[in-house]
Amino acid sequence: MKKLCPKCEELLKASDRDPAMGHCTACGWTGHLGLSLKEPLPPTPTPKMPYVSIDIETSGLDPDTCQVLEVGAVADDRVTPINQLPQFRRILRYERVAGSPFALALNAGLLKLIANPLTPCAFCQPEELGGLLAEWVRLCGQDPMDLQAAGKNFASFDAQFLKRLPRFSDHVRFRHRTLDPAILFWKPAEDDKLPDSKTCYERAGFDNKVAHTALEDALAVVRLVRLGIKRLEGMAR
Repeated sequence: MKKLCPKCEELLKASDRDPAMGHCTACGWTGHLGLSLKEPLPPTPTPKMPYVSIDIETSGLDPDTCQVLEVGAVADDRVTPINQLPQFRRILRYERVAGSPFALALNAGLLKLIANPLTPCAFCQPEELGGLLAEWVRLCGQDPMDLQAAGKNFASFDAQFLKRLPRFSDHVRFRHRTLDPAILFWKPAEDDKLPDSKTCYERAGFDNKVAHTALEDALAVVRLVRLGIKRLEGMAR
């Protein structure tokens, strides 16, 4: 992960003469990279709207014919350090898995875990996921029947899969609007469409390699949201 300026939280550039030193082109700060930030500082005052970042891995792109293999979630109050935020992860068990060759190959590691349920992981049946997620959301102090979700293409992709799981909507319901970090990293003068995940990571200064694990992707969205909103707040001042 790249370094953020401790003064304005913009990306630092390493010095050509001394790689241990950094310079901020936004505010002019110069100093040792050991003084840099790894993530945006908590905002002041505390935001009113908590949310849950949710990501899923699936056996394909069609929610009517493919299956949810893994769910990861992170509850963000935008105050607690990211590595201390509550996390949720479940791998779903199936007797049969159907999907596209590309998605199945991409998630070969998950399929191996599903094939060997004795592996020490957090498994559940598809019909159990809604209740388990709702219980965790309540423990995080949020309402699972009025849940503010965040994620990359969450409304058009992840939510469509989750709503099709047995009894999921009996326990968890999402607000109509979701928080997608792509808009926070859109450059109107350069982009003819909203940036994809890799582009958002690059512009945020994170490793641009998509993890393709549900929990890591959910954490990445939290980082993008925090940094993107901080930058918007800075532009408004």
